[in-house]
Amino acid sequence: MINSVWRPIQRGIGFGQSISPPRSALGFIKKFLNDWSSILAAVLAYTFIIALLPIAVTAFGIFALVLRDNPGAKQRIIDSIINSLPENNTKIAVREVTVIAANNLADDGGGILAIGIVFSIWGGSRLFVTIDNVLTIIYRTTSRSFIFQNLLSIAMLILFIFLIIIMFSASSIPSFVINTLPNRNDAQFGIFVAGIIVSIFIAFILFMLIYLIIPNKKMKLKHIWFGALIASFLLDIFIVLFPLYIRRFMGSFLGLIGFAVILITFFYYFSIILILGAQINAYFFERIQPLPDNIGTFLSQAVSRMLRTAPKPIFNNNNNNNQYPRPRRSQRYY
Repeated sequence: MINSVWRPIQRGIGFGQSISPPRSALGFIKKFLNDWSSILAAVLAYTFIIALLPIAVTAFGIFALVLRDNPGAKQRIIDSIINSLPENNTKIAVREVTVIAANNLADDGGGILAIGIVFSIWGGSRLFVTIDNVLTIIYRTTSRSFIFQNLLSIAMLILFIFLIIIMFSASSIPSFVINTLPNRNDAQFGIFVAGIIVSIFIAFILFMLIYLIIPNKKMKLKHIWFGALIASFLLDIFIVLFPLYIRRFMGSFLGLIGFAVILITFFYYFSIILILGAQINAYFFERIQPLPDNIGTFLSQAVSRMLRTAPKPIFNNNNNNNQYPRPRRSQRYY
């Protein structure tokens, strides 16, 4: 019964075929849309926001403990955070929140730090649990066990934080060096290009690790490098253009609400880039075909097919001498 249900579905989505399934731009777009990629990106963006809060609490706790006796260094760090934002009401709101958090956490930083570390490990790892579930849909794999999934997510969280810090530091180094050097155009241009190359390389490593480790199947480097390269280029372009997008289209958002909208927007497009790279690898290299309909309709029809082919109870007074009904001939799923 299971095979009569599953084999037509396998044939429909590209498994169990003797020849390589066709690949085209329209097929890729169909897979991207039918997998609900934009909806999955919204889920990832929301998870990014949820994971960001406990990590920020931990960072402020460490910040308050280390710099408790050095108010000058504390103020310089606060100023660097605030000056990285554009001049609008959002910057004023972030300044107020940063100053309040840095000053108030200094007295009880030990307790806040201990609680924040526990919550940041668990809450931050939810991000990679969600990424694992998203890639399960994209690659048509089975889900991992609860324990193994969470252990993998914690390890990926630590690696992710480390790589993100390096990537954003590398992106800011060119601007710092250009401002300190004398007016030599050749040197400034070379440093700027070097910073972009380093940033793209670190992003490439980040996406390679995500696409290599998180999917619940054995991945090959030759099947993931292209999607990781495309995603890293798009991410670096996005990081450069996103401040311009904020100034042009989001300057009217006020206060903390505006800051939250900016964060959600940033993480949403970041999630789109991550999912786009995974879809490229899955469709063009793993030869995973698109679903015939969007994932909601597909699941509804698959469940209906299983219910139609399910056997009836053995003991049924209304049937004839046959214990089981005659199975219906399998029809094409689509």
